[in-house]
This record gives sequence, structure tokens and C-alpha cells, in this order.
Amino acid sequence: MMLGVFVLIGLNVTGPNMRRTAQKTYNAERLADVKVTSTVSLNAKDRETVRQLSGIKTAEFGHTTDVVIKDSQHAMRIQSNPNKLSKLTITKGRKAHATNEVVLNDKLSGKYKLGQQVTFASGKTGSTTGLKRQAYKIVGFATSTEFLKKDSLGSTSLGSGTLYGFGYVTKSAFSSSQPNVARLAFTHPNGQAYSTSYEHHAKTLTDKLQKKLNARNKTRVAELRTELNDKISSGESQIQNSKAAIKTASTQLTTAQQQLTTQLAAAKSANNATAIAQVENKLQMLKKQSSALNFKRESLDTAKSDLAKAKATRNQLSDITFTVESRNNYNDGYNNYGEDAQRIDVLGRSFPAFFFLIAIMVSFTTMQRMVDEKRIEMGTMRALGYTKGEVMREFLVYSITTAVTGTVLGSALGLVVLPRIIFRAYTANFNFKVLLLAPHIGYVVVGLILALASTVLASWLAARSSLKIIPAELMLPKPPVNGSRILLERIKPLWRKMSFSYKVTARNLFRYKGRMFMTIIGVAGATALMITGFGIRDSLNTIVARQFGDISQYDLVTVYNPNASTTAVRKAQGAVKNSNQVKRTTAAYFANVYATTNGSDTRENIALMVPKSRNQLDQYIKLRDYKSSKKLSLTDSGAVVSQKLAKLQGASVGDTINLKDTDGTAHKARVAAITTMYAGHYVYMNRAYYQKVYGKAATPNAYLVTLKHSTSKSVNAFASHFNRQEAAVETVQSRETKKTITNILGNLNNLILVLVVSASLLSLVVLYTLTNINVSERMRELSTLKVLGFYPREVLMYIYRETNILTGAGILVGIGAGYLFHAYIMDLLPPATAMVAPGLSWINVVISVGLTIIFSLMVMYTMNRKIQSVDMLEALKSVD
Repeated sequence: MMLGVFVLIGLNVTGPNMRRTAQKTYNAERLADVKVTSTVSLNAKDRETVRQLSGIKTAEFGHTTDVVIKDSQHAMRIQSNPNKLSKLTITKGRKAHATNEVVLNDKLSGKYKLGQQVTFASGKTGSTTGLKRQAYKIVGFATSTEFLKKDSLGSTSLGSGTLYGFGYVTKSAFSSSQPNVARLAFTHPNGQAYSTSYEHHAKTLTDKLQKKLNARNKTRVAELRTELNDKISSGESQIQNSKAAIKTASTQLTTAQQQLTTQLAAAKSANNATAIAQVENKLQMLKKQSSALNFKRESLDTAKSDLAKAKATRNQLSDITFTVESRNNYNDGYNNYGEDAQRIDVLGRSFPAFFFLIAIMVSFTTMQRMVDEKRIEMGTMRALGYTKGEVMREFLVYSITTAVTGTVLGSALGLVVLPRIIFRAYTANFNFKVLLLAPHIGYVVVGLILALASTVLASWLAARSSLKIIPAELMLPKPPVNGSRILLERIKPLWRKMSFSYKVTARNLFRYKGRMFMTIIGVAGATALMITGFGIRDSLNTIVARQFGDISQYDLVTVYNPNASTTAVRKAQGAVKNSNQVKRTTAAYFANVYATTNGSDTRENIALMVPKSRNQLDQYIKLRDYKSSKKLSLTDSGAVVSQKLAKLQGASVGDTINLKDTDGTAHKARVAAITTMYAGHYVYMNRAYYQKVYGKAATPNAYLVTLKHSTSKSVNAFASHFNRQEAAVETVQSRETKKTITNILGNLNNLILVLVVSASLLSLVVLYTLTNINVSERMRELSTLKVLGFYPREVLMYIYRETNILTGAGILVGIGAGYLFHAYIMDLLPPATAMVAPGLSWINVVISVGLTIIFSLMVMYTMNRKIQSVDMLEALKSVD
């Protein structure tokens, strides 16, 4: 009962406790419900539009910029101090008050000290940090619910492509007076974080806000385009005028220079000192005019450069967007933590059912056996005049005490111990420190009801049945079950060759059918639980091996902005193509899109790839049909979609899915094929089909890169070198996805260990209880065998031969049940971005079966001591 209640309560309360812990922290820091980001600063009209959005109670604007720590590859996200939303929790020191002060994230407190100076740099060639100064004094360390994870803080276009840390400074520390980010709070949140009502409200309202801001963005882009067109037109006119003026002045200077040179030569020939002095004065004036002309040429070059930048900016107007994201999308930690809690919920809906099924079965059997053992005592008490209710009271009190004690112990462990073990495992990479516990009376009551049903009900039914018998008959031992011919006896040749011991074993197996099925089911259930526990870890481990060993053959994707200036684009391309670190590379179009599912409030983030050369793609990504494993090719009739994405979308080959841009614009794509993919969501198209879906050409903006040396150091160094380029947008490292999956595996390991240990204990309890009942019921038989001269080993095997056969049958059934239960769990448990193979490794099965056999041998050793110490005369004494 304790094991059953422990697992039932522990797995079912941990998820709610984790969410409650997070909700308290979110409320304390007033974590923003929505975050609005823009690729350009928010002007007064933009801010007014955001403030007037319906459903928004509070809007706070701020500054943010990405920088690198000087002389390093470490990228940092520096933000202005929030006052109302997404506030900081200071762990050491204080907030930044002066323009030269900074607060860093708490994890960096081991590498930096209060009062120490930290210097930031832009991290890109020809760009600025966006801050007024470079050096800052560290005045504090803090945590923020916007950055829940200690690692994997987010992606950036600087350094190695991932954030090393974050910091907060005053608004006055930023060089721009206009903010570029807005944090919003809902007027009516409709529930707490992670609740269905809250998440649905967040998604619905976010979609509405995105549409409204898209309309504002069109107006904003049109205004910028008009402004740039005027600037470009004016600049071109001025440049033309300047060119003409410079050309005229240059011609005049050249002519004057020639004339004065001739006059100077003539004056010198005439030895006319006055004429020489006059000509030299004119030459000096001419030199000044030449300097002025050179200054005009420099000004012309500057004007040309400004004009080129203005044209480049105009080319990039299509990249200007408002992005509206709810917590699930702008905050990876929020999303990951919620998914972790949901994974515990999945286990809570499945594992306890198995545990309690076995626990109830064992308890039921035990209570019935207890009533049978008290048969003579019951008859005696009835003969002495006790009523049926008084006789039954003993069994009810005992069974109630058993159920309540088991529930109390199991509840204590389930409410306190197991949640803390799971919380510590899952939050090792999160900033949450203390789990908030709650009594969860409902689960305790459910556990008590199940415990009472499996003990009190069993004893009441058994006692009620016995008390119907007259006292005189009840005072006699319960007659043994009648033997009967079994099917094996009809196979004469085989039956004749069997020894006496094996014949008795075969008859006893079918003589006590209830115990036979109980043992098989109990052993099978416990074995299935162990196989599933080990199998979860095995299956999740296959994600890393199969995805990054068999499918993904590249190290990183380097993405640049093709709309940047021609020079910047060429430099970014050259950083990849001309690098001696690169083994091979291929050009492609890469975009981050997303999809939503009907009835779901989450979105699937998707990497869309359009290779420039479809023939080279197989060197980097192995696209294989998820059913037949045949090689897939990109066609003009549709897209190749990754398996988990197709499953979440409920799409089959021939169906269509909606791919949405960051601003919510949807595009319908037909699923031409589904490829095996274990980590991440991907959609692959050829250039012709992309043109058909999006109505524009897929201009290459990325390279799939395989390096000569795929170490973490070399990949980070190459990513940092690429990200220094002006046109660099981001680098997507395959090892970062691998790291994320590995972290999830690490979180599950401790939980799986608890489940396996619990299943092992359950297996031991099942075997011990049922074997003990078997031995106790047949003590007269065993004593008779000993009196007849059977050796101790023969007496032991008389009982244990049956147990071994039933244990073996239970193991076989358990392997089958474990495979099915494991497949069911693996359909629900993996992360939303991961797919696993439901198969089991033979090592897992061997370990689970081995543990069951070891437990059986332990029980055999214990039972042997009991059998050998039995008092034969006492056991054989007549009860009459």
C-alpha cells in the first residue's frame, strides 16, 4: 500500500507543485505576459500604438542590445533596468543607478566580483555596441524569470551564436533615446501560468495583437521608404551637382596650373623677380584651391557612402517587423519548464495505475489468506456466542489499520520526498531553488480509498463468506482444493516419462488457479515496469545517436542577410567559402517559421530549408522515408516534412500544412513526403516549389557547413569568426540541439531511477508475499514429505519448482506487456521537438529479467529457512 500510494501521489503532485513554484516567482517579478520586439527603434507613434492595444493593462518600454565581452567570444545581452514588468531578483549587491554601472546574471558571480570592471565590444566589424561607454563597474548579480535557465540563455548573432550571460544597465547608458522592446501585461490573464485558460488566452490575444501591429508596421515601412526615397533622391541630385562642380573646378585648376607654370618659366628666363613672386603667390592660392577641391572630393565620397547605406537600408525594409510573442515563445525557459512538468504529469497518469493494480492484487490476496488462517478462531468465537459483526470487527480493524498506515507512510513520501527528488533533477539547469509543497488532499483521499478497497473490501468479502458457514464446520480446517486431471495427463507418452515431483508440480499449478494467475500477473507487472523504466532512458538516448550520427551530417548553419550591402554580403560569404577550417559547404535558403495546431495553444518552431543544389543536400542531411527508409528527393509537387512535425499537425502525405512567418503570415504547403527526423522540426523544399508557395524566389542566405574538426572549440571559433561579419544574422549549431536533448535525458535519469527502484521493490514484495502464502497454506504437505524422507532440497523444490515456472511465465508476459507499455509512454513522454524509436534494447530486457530472477532467488533463500525450520509433528497434528 505504501509503494502504491507513494508512486500515485508522488508522480501526480510533482507537476502541480513545480507549476505552483514557478507561478509564485512569476507573480513576484511580474513576468511580462507578452514581449514586443522590433528590428528598428520604436518611435512615438509605434509606442502609442502599443499602449492602445486592447486587452493590455500595462506597457513598459525598454532598450536591449547584444554585445561581446572584450577580447572573448562570449556574447552578452544588455537590457535597461525594468521597473514594472519582468523585474530582477538581486542575489548580491544592488541595481545599477549610474550610467557606468551594470548588474550581471547570477551564474557569472563565480567569474566576476562586485566592484570589478567589465568591458564590452560590438562584436561586429563596422558596428557599435549601442551603449555610450565600453567599461562598466559590476554593482550586483541577479536572476530574472526572462532567463530561467542557467545555460542555454538564448541565441544571438554575436560570438559563438549563443548567449553567455545577460546584464542590466540604466536607460541613460544606451546611445539611443528610443526603445526597441516593449513588455506587456494582460488586463485579464484568465488564470495562472501554464493553466489551459491562461495559455489559450495568451495565444488568442497575441494573434490579435500581431495583426494590429502588422498594420502599423506597413505604415511604418511606407513612411521609412518615403523618407529614404527622398533622402536618396536628394543625395543623388547633390552628388550629381557636386560631381559637375568638382569636374569644372578640376578642369579650371588644371588649366590655371598649366598657365602659371608657363608664366613662371618665362619670368625665370627673364630673371624678373617681381613676376616670379607674383606667379608663386598665385601658385600658393592655387594650391589652397586644390586642397579645397580635395575636401570636396572626400565629401563626395562620404555622400556616396551615405547614399549606398541608404539604398542598402531601403533594400532591407522588408526585414523590418514587429514580433509579438507570448511567454511560451519569447522565453525558452518558461516553455521548457512547463514541458518538464507536463512530462511528470504523463508519468503520473500511467505508472501509478500499474503500481496500484499490483498492490491491490497482492493486498487482496493477503487479506483473504489472513481470513482463511483465522478460520478456526472465527468458528470458536461464533460457538462462544459472539455475533458475526463482532467477529468481523477484528478483520476490519486490522485491514483499516493496514490501509491507513500504508496511506500515511506513502503520502508522506509521495508529498515530500519524491517531488523534491524530481524537482532537483529537473531544475538543475533552472534558477528555481526551493519547491513549494502542498497537501493535495484530493490525491491522499484517492489513495486512501484505493487502499481501503484493496484491504477492507477483501477482508470483508472473505470474512462474510466464511461467516455464512455454521460454527461447527467453521472450526474445522478448510478442505484442500480437489485435484483434477489436467490436459498434460492426456498426453500419455510425455506424462509417463515425467517424475513424481514434476507430476505433482503440474497438478498443483492448475489446482491453485487463483494463485497461479496472481503470481504471473504480479511478476509480469513488476517486470513490465522495470522494462519501461529502463526503456525510457534507452529510447531517449537513441535520439542523439540517430539524429547526430546518422541524419545530420553538418556542424552548423551560417545565416547572413542577402539584402545587406554587396560588400558586406561578399565578406560574409567569403568567411565561409575561403576558410581553411571548412571541409565542405553548400548554399541554401534558411528561414525560421512556425506552425500551430488546431486545439493547441503552443506553436512548433520550424527550420525551413531550400538548398541551392538539391544533389548536394544528401551530404549534409539524410532524408529518408519514415516507413520504407528509402532516399527522398525534393520535387516540384510538395515539401518534405519531418516526422514529429507531421504527427503533431496530423498530416499525411498529400495533406497541406500552414507555415507561418514571424509576423503571422500563413503559407500553405503540401506534404510530398515525410522524413525520419529524431530532433527538431524541419521542412525542406526545392526552389521551384518554394517559388510556388511563397510567390518569390528563394535567394540563398545561408550555408550548411561541415568542418574538418568538429570539436566544440573549433565550431565555436568558426561561428565567432562568421558572426563578426557585418551581414551575419545567426549561426545554428547542431551541437546546441544535441546539448538540449542531452539535458532532458539527464533530467529524466534520476526520475527513472526512482521508478525502477520502486518497481524492483514491488517485484520483491509480490514474489515474497505470494510465495509465503503458498508455503503457509501447504505446511502439512511439506511436513508429510519431510517425514517420508525427502531431502531438504527436494522439499524446497516441491514448492519452488512451481514458483520458478510461474515466475518464468510472468517474465515472458512482462516482456510483452513492457514492450506495449513502453511504446505507449514513449508516444507521450518525449519533448515536443523529439521523436524516438519505441523499440527496446536487449540489454534493457536482460537487466530487467535478471533483477526479477535475483529477487526470486532471494525469496527462495528466505523461504528455505522457513521450510527447513518447520515443526513437523505440530504441523501434522490432527485438529480434530
